Amino acid sequence: MQKENRGWLGKIKQVLICTGLALCLVAGAIPSTPCHAQQRLVKPEVVLPGFYPYGFNGYGRIDAIDMKFVVIEDSAYKLSPYVVYNTPERANASMANFRPGVLAGFVTNAQDEVISLWLIE
Repeated sequence: MQKENRGWLGKIKQVLICTGLALCLVAGAIPSTPCHAQQRLVKPEVVLPGFYPYGFNGYGRIDAIDMKFVVIEDSAYKLSPYVVYNTPERANASMANFRPGVLAGFVTNAQDEVISLWLIE
C-alpha cells in the first residue's frame, strides 16, 4: 500500500513541476505592458503652463524643421498635415516660433506623426 502511495505522490509531484515550468514559460512570453497600445509620456523638469499636456511623446532641441518633417535630437519625425504649434504665451501659435536650437515637446498620433509641437524654452 505504501509503494502505491509513493507512486501517486511521485506522479503528482512530476505533474506540478511540469505545470509550474509551463506557466513560467508562458508568463515570460507575454509582455507585461502593451507595446504599442500606449506610449509612455515624458515630462521635462520645467514649469509648464496649465494648458500644456501632462506629458509628451518626446522632447528635445530642434535640429531642423520644415513643412513636412521635424528633426529633434537627431531623430526625424513626420509632421501631420494638421499639426498645431503652441507656445507658453499662446495656443495655436505660428510655426515661426519653432526654429533650430529651441527646446520643444511633441505629441504623436497612432501613425507616429507629430500632431502638436509645444515650445518649452
